[in-house]
Amino acid sequence: MNEILTPAQVAERLQVKPSWVYEQTRERASIRNPDPLPHIKLGRYLRFDWEDILAWLERRKTT
Repeated sequence: MNEILTPAQVAERLQVKPSWVYEQTRERASIRNPDPLPHIKLGRYLRFDWEDILAWLERRKTT
């Protein structure tokens, strides 16, 4: 089973502020970022699949 996380839990694991996590999910972020942070909307709540976050991080790696 995939691990589902809250924005605060994602922020803690990525060592960023929760506001950064929210900003990366906003539609307007797509103007600056064509690959926004993958998330699931449950009503007014956001949740994140940790496997999707890891795949997103892998795509953003630079060598």
